[in-house]
Amino acid sequence: MTIQVTKEPINLREKLNELETNKGLKGNEILQAETAQEVRSLIGAGRKNLIINGDFQVSQRGDYTTATAAAGYQLDRWSSGLFGGSSGNIQHKTDQALPNGVVTNSLRLTITSAISTYYALWQWIEGYKQFRGQTTTLSFWYKSNTDQALNYYNYVTQQHVNVPNTNGVWTKFSHTYAWGATGNTKTRLEFYPHGLTMQNNDYIEIAQVQLELGSVATDFEHRSYGEELALCQRYYQKISSNGLVYTTYSTTQGYMQVPTPVQMRVHPSITWETVDRVALASSSNITTNITFWSRYSNYPSSFVSFQARSSVALTSGLTYVMYPTAVKYFSFDAEL
Repeated sequence: MTIQVTKEPINLREKLNELETNKGLKGNEILQAETAQEVRSLIGAGRKNLIINGDFQVSQRGDYTTATAAAGYQLDRWSSGLFGGSSGNIQHKTDQALPNGVVTNSLRLTITSAISTYYALWQWIEGYKQFRGQTTTLSFWYKSNTDQALNYYNYVTQQHVNVPNTNGVWTKFSHTYAWGATGNTKTRLEFYPHGLTMQNNDYIEIAQVQLELGSVATDFEHRSYGEELALCQRYYQKISSNGLVYTTYSTTQGYMQVPTPVQMRVHPSITWETVDRVALASSSNITTNITFWSRYSNYPSSFVSFQARSSVALTSGLTYVMYPTAVKYFSFDAEL
């Protein structure tokens, strides 16, 4: 017996067109992903940016909207350096419109007196083990007015990659590279121009710096200010001394404990502004100077203990409250 089967004809051209349907930018990125980690990053499963404060939201040390001398740390987690006797300034810029329509912050380093060698912006990254045997992709926006090529440099893998002069126009760059199987406990991601003699008013400016696992440069990861601040406070915190408690064990010496909102990486180094007033509930305010001259180290880094000295005689065994006439601060530094 013969069975005859009929089927509606297929329009092959329409089927091919369906296969060519635009998958969108994110869909194409997922198709290009080579590992499960890359897919997780693309769909937002967990945090991906290994750089802290890559969009320069947090600046606990000060306001650098007007240029200030560049040396050491300014914005959180970012340090700058000028070498060979040169001088320059750093500026935190806001409301920077990138060519992709995004408005963000940036960090600019400008030469004010050029002598020799180079100038740089960098961030130390904690924990080399997370990179061993991994592939990472660095992406960032960059502009400059110098003919010197930008060099971004990884201290562990010893890789130098040249980025050309952008003639003052924001341009996005990315680079993928593999890490070795061994290395140190930290590494530094550094941006610096090189190749020609520096000139006064030469500058480099970066925005939306991202380092992620995988071989695909994905969209910049935006974290809330609160989350970014907490990440920064592991390394540096600035806390007001107003209202802190000071307990004396002699007429001129005492101790105090300062809780930190985030447990710090290690016990921090401490700087302070002199407190010029101490309030006691049972008496009038006592005008004095409290200087902090040592700290205990046998406590967890979620708070800091001090020994302190007073410039005037207080009552031993009483508790006083810091009440400066102006806001004064402690600075706790646990940077790498």
